Amino acid sequence: MHTFGRTAAASGTALVMALGSVSAASAAERPERAAPIHHYVFTKRHQSFAYHDSVGSFHAQVRLTGPHSRRYPMPWVFRITSAKLRSIARGNAVCTATGLNGRYHDRHVVPVGYYWHSTVAPHRARKVYTLSGTCTFAVQVGGRPGRAFVGFSFHYAVNPSSRGAAPASTGPAVTTSVHIRH
Repeated sequence: MHTFGRTAAASGTALVMALGSVSAASAAERPERAAPIHHYVFTKRHQSFAYHDSVGSFHAQVRLTGPHSRRYPMPWVFRITSAKLRSIARGNAVCTATGLNGRYHDRHVVPVGYYWHSTVAPHRARKVYTLSGTCTFAVQVGGRPGRAFVGFSFHYAVNPSSRGAAPASTGPAVTTSVHIRH
């Protein structure tokens, strides 16, 4: 197995950058520190979240003003924007997402670069949730066939009673990753 890149921190978010490959054995020799998990808080003043890195873009929103559902539905969208990944892709991606402690599941077969979207509900106020997604697709790298695994993880909470005086983000809320297997 090869990793497509290395992990780096930028803009408050961990991301994978296409800077080379590392074997799984050599990666296992270097212990990684677990970064604290931070989350984004949707409030009346901060009802949307947007993130973009070298892998893709992620957007989510929860409506908390005017007439809105007490189930606090969260529409979200993820798109692989990396030109390198899109150029080596051979076929559609099978994308699966989970959340709400296993109660939410989404699966779509989409072209690489498609705006994969869905809505997660119901949420309880002030509870921290994680929405995770992975797209897998066939690739051709240097004449060798393989499989790409592109993932994201978003940590968040909904606080409808907050006026949003405090910062809505308490640190890195999204992580993305890319792995290529030959």
